[in-house]
Amino acid sequence: MYVPDLYRAQETALHHEVIEGHPFGMLTAVVDGRIHGTHIPFVLDKEPEHGPNGRLRGHLSKANPVVAALHAGEEMMVAFVGPHSYIRPDDYASEPHFPTWNYAAVHAYGRPRVMEGEEELRQLADLIAHEEARFLPKEPWTLDRAPGELVEGFRSGIVAFELPLDRLDGIVKFGQNKQPEDVRAQISSFRARAAEAAASASAVADRMESHNAERLEFQPHSQSSIQPPVQPSTRKAY
Repeated sequence: MYVPDLYRAQETALHHEVIEGHPFGMLTAVVDGRIHGTHIPFVLDKEPEHGPNGRLRGHLSKANPVVAALHAGEEMMVAFVGPHSYIRPDDYASEPHFPTWNYAAVHAYGRPRVMEGEEELRQLADLIAHEEARFLPKEPWTLDRAPGELVEGFRSGIVAFELPLDRLDGIVKFGQNKQPEDVRAQISSFRARAAEAAASASAVADRMESHNAERLEFQPHSQSSIQPPVQPSTRKAY
């Protein structure tokens, strides 16, 4: 990943925050000399036993040619894109400016290991639990609510895997190269447009605040623009 020093995200916690908030990543691998990309959701495990960078878990269709690379244990990369938006020249307090794009992204690297049996079932259950937790207090949907033959039929067509993360690269470009008055003007513009695209505009504004809070001399509107999902062990029963 090309990352100018000004935009380099070095904190593992920030890398994890982007992944957890935007877990639909693009898995890339080389198969027969060609690059393949697959868009799938992931579960991130951050417990110490999974190493300093954590691990990712996911699954693919057995028909996907990337499955061969999974079995071979070849290095793969997963790209995650966090909050992002076009920045208008009209959003600045000063002139002149050129249009640009603010964004956060993380590239995660590792060598996969195929999972079977209970590990495969756990990956499915954990992925569902992580996503269902976003909709609390709605009663979460769980695998045991599906007919056994439906679950087994689905499992027969997939390959689950883990990806212990050897390294993480991150870029966070949110106006660090702009003057404080211009960053304030951009944040105000996004806040004003929040009703039009609440999730996207608010997430970008939050990220701009958190990454410029010290220079702008105010406390962030929120501690994080990305709320990690509630872990299954802490979810309430409804």
